[in-house]
Amino acid sequence: MDRDVIRFPVERAAAPLSQRSDDDLMLLASAGRKDAFSVLVERYMDKVTGFCAKLLCDRRAGEEVAQETWLRVWAVRSAYVAQGKFPVYLYTLARNLCRNHRRDRGRRGRWVRDDLDGRACPADEPASLDRLIAREQEARVQEALAALSPRLREAVLLRFSEGLDYPQIAQILGRNESTIRSRVHHGLKRLRDLVQRGSEP
Repeated sequence: MDRDVIRFPVERAAAPLSQRSDDDLMLLASAGRKDAFSVLVERYMDKVTGFCAKLLCDRRAGEEVAQETWLRVWAVRSAYVAQGKFPVYLYTLARNLCRNHRRDRGRRGRWVRDDLDGRACPADEPASLDRLIAREQEARVQEALAALSPRLREAVLLRFSEGLDYPQIAQILGRNESTIRSRVHHGLKRLRDLVQRGSEP
């Protein structure tokens, strides 16, 4: 008798938004789900803000450009194509807006430091006095980072600050992977030289 009973598949509850992939969240956002978009913003906001601030060497400008990045993502959300490459999409947009910001401010050629608060590039303040040495080292690294050319700085930041892999960075910067590896290599070498020089008495 049990063989005649029709059994319907049990529908599983959808995973919480916090556990959804970036692409899933963007597709939901495309359908007007602001709560899904909020999860994406929460997931990446600090990273994008830090990236923009370090690229521009200006914390306030970095925050403004990061906000503009998210406004743009929301505005064109319906055109997003889900290919598992949301970080590439996001950082490409952020990088382009940073470049536009520099151009709009009339800064041509080499990106120079904005010495608004006495530091080359913004760094998170340490939590306690026990990290004084780490803060001094961080300040030297930020000054050295600001002295890098834009192409070396963005490659180093995307690789080590944002943790992206070489193929992703190649897509963001529009260069082949070997060029990106070379930029990262030369950027790190230049950083080491500058930090070493700055620590000499």
